[in-house]
Amino acid sequence: MERGVYNNFYNYLIDNFEREHLPERHLESPALLAKRASAFQFFNLKGLPSSRYEEWKFTNLNRLLKQEFTFQPENEPYHTLPEEIPDLNAFKIVLINGKLAPEISDVLPEGASFLGSTALDDPDYAEKIGSITADPENPMLALNTAFFKHFYVLHIRTKVVIEKPIHIAHVITGNNSAAFIPYRMLVLAEELSETTVVETFNSYTNHPALISYVNEQKLHPSAVFDSYVVNALNEDIYLVHQREVVQHANSVFNNINISAGNAALTRNELNCRLADSGTETNLLGTYITTDRQHVDNHTLADHQAPNCHSSELYKGIMMDRSHAVFNGKVYVHPEAQKTNAFQQNNNVLLSEQAVINSKPQLEIFADDVKCSHGSTVGQLNDEAVFYLKSRGIGEESAKRLLVEAFVSDVHSRIRIPALKDYVYELLRLKLQSESLITA
Repeated sequence: MERGVYNNFYNYLIDNFEREHLPERHLESPALLAKRASAFQFFNLKGLPSSRYEEWKFTNLNRLLKQEFTFQPENEPYHTLPEEIPDLNAFKIVLINGKLAPEISDVLPEGASFLGSTALDDPDYAEKIGSITADPENPMLALNTAFFKHFYVLHIRTKVVIEKPIHIAHVITGNNSAAFIPYRMLVLAEELSETTVVETFNSYTNHPALISYVNEQKLHPSAVFDSYVVNALNEDIYLVHQREVVQHANSVFNNINISAGNAALTRNELNCRLADSGTETNLLGTYITTDRQHVDNHTLADHQAPNCHSSELYKGIMMDRSHAVFNGKVYVHPEAQKTNAFQQNNNVLLSEQAVINSKPQLEIFADDVKCSHGSTVGQLNDEAVFYLKSRGIGEESAKRLLVEAFVSDVHSRIRIPALKDYVYELLRLKLQSESLITA
C-alpha cells in the first residue's frame, strides 16, 4: 500500500486549509470549491509522496521536507529585475512569486489575451481547471489544486498567428522565511492558431522556496504551439512542475525543457494526450546537474487515436554527487493504429558518484505501429578527448567542447537566436563552475 509523508509541513497545510485557506475562497464558484475540496480530501488521505509511490521511487523528498515552508505575504517587495535574456524580442509577462506584476508586463496583441485571477469569474475558464490533467491520483497535483492562490489564462483565438514569442518570466524573490508558492495556468490555443511561448524560472533570494506550478494546455484542431521551458533557479529552490497537454486533430506541440540552473530539486512532469488523429508531439530536453542537485523528468505520450506521431529526446549530464531521473512512457491504445513513436534518453556521467535512473517505457496495445525506445549511460569518449588535446586544446576545454556537442542536437533546435544564446551561456556557466579535469 502506498503511504505518504505526514510531517510538520503536511500538518501546516491541513490546518491552513481548514482554518484560513478555505474561507479565502468564498467568492469562487461552487464547482471550483468542490474540486478544491475533493483534492484536499485526497491529499489529506495520501500525504506528501514518499519513495513508496512508484512514480516517486527515485525522488526522495526528505531534504525538501525538512524546511518549514509557509505561505508568504501577497505583496512581497522586489527591486529592479535584471534582463534575463538579452536581445529577446518578445511580449513579456512577469510573475513574481506566482503573482502577476502588470506594471512590468506587456499587453498582448489583438487575438491573444493573458488573464489574471479574475478569469475564475468566467465559468468557461474556471470549469476547465483540472479537466485536462491525466492523473487525478497524484498527491502533488492534488496539493496544487487544493491550495493554488493565483490562476492565469493564456488564450489564443482562432487563426491568430503571434509573430513574436510570448515570454512568461517566473521570478522568485523574498527576504522572509521558506516560502510555499502554489499557482496555476491554463493555455487555450484555438483552431489554426500559431504561438511560441518561452517560460523561464529565475530566483533572486537567499531563502528556500517550494514552487508548485501546474500548467494545463488545450490545443484545438490544427493549432501549432511551440513551448520552451528554461530552469535557471538558484540553490535551495525546489520546483515541482506539472504540464498537462491535450491535442486535437492535426495539432502540433513542440516542447523543449532545459534544466540548467542550480535548483536543489526539480520535478518535471509532462503528460501529452494525443486525443485525435493527425497530431504531432515533439518533446526534447536537457538537464545538467552538479553538486547534490536532483532533476526528475517524467513524460507521457498517450496515443489515443490513429495516425499520430510522437518523438522524444532527452539528454543529461551529471557531475559530482548529483542525481537525475528519466521516466518516459509511450502508451498506445488499441484504437491508435498507424502510430509512429520514438523515444530516446542519453546520459553522460562525469563523476563516479553521479547517478542516473533511466526508465524508458513502451506500452502498446495496437498491432500496426512503429515504436522504438532506448537509453544509454556512459562517459566522455577518451579518444575524442585525446584527439582534441593533440590539436593543442587543453583537457578541460576539450571536455567542455564534447559536453556542448553532446547536447547540441537538442539546443540547436531552439528556433529563437537570443534564447539559444542564453541557454548556451547557462551551460557554459555551469561547466565553468566545475573542474572537469578529474572527471
